Amino acid sequence: MPSGKRGQRSRTLRSGIVIALILVALAFYLSSPRDFLQLENNETHVPLFWLGVEGDEAFSLAFKHSYDKAMYIEHYRIGEGGTILFTGISFKSDLNGQGFIFPDADYRLSKGWGEFKGAHKVMKSIRFIMGSPDQANHTLLIHNKSYFLTRYVKPGTPVAFRFLKRARFFPCIWSVEKWMN
Repeated sequence: MPSGKRGQRSRTLRSGIVIALILVALAFYLSSPRDFLQLENNETHVPLFWLGVEGDEAFSLAFKHSYDKAMYIEHYRIGEGGTILFTGISFKSDLNGQGFIFPDADYRLSKGWGEFKGAHKVMKSIRFIMGSPDQANHTLLIHNKSYFLTRYVKPGTPVAFRFLKRARFFPCIWSVEKWMN
């Protein structure tokens, strides 16, 4: 029959082994790759906003166009090899769908909205200058959610969306970078 100290040491050793195994499993999980859509400062490359995504996932960038003050929604899809695929655009017409002539383009107009489908432009990034909430109101539309980007980025900042494959622990590093800047 084991003595009290020996039994206590055995339980302590088993607990230590279980904790070590959990930590090793956690380290493997956190170092495993994950796909991210990251918005970064295009000059300093400091991450400003990021979101976990799945390969081939669709997303959109909505904004009010600076020139004609109409709503535009650019449609994208996560591509292969760190690319982003531009797939089309929807736009609001102040003419209520009247007056558009687009030869050789698929579009439909409904309630003043036009849409081009079937675009296929492979891009490394989506670059733009962050507009103000009252003017452009850049908004990321993904996962049935809307992310108002000026909550994360100061207007006038040159930014770029990029698709990255990084270890799962990178959001912790990005958070520290963002906090330091």
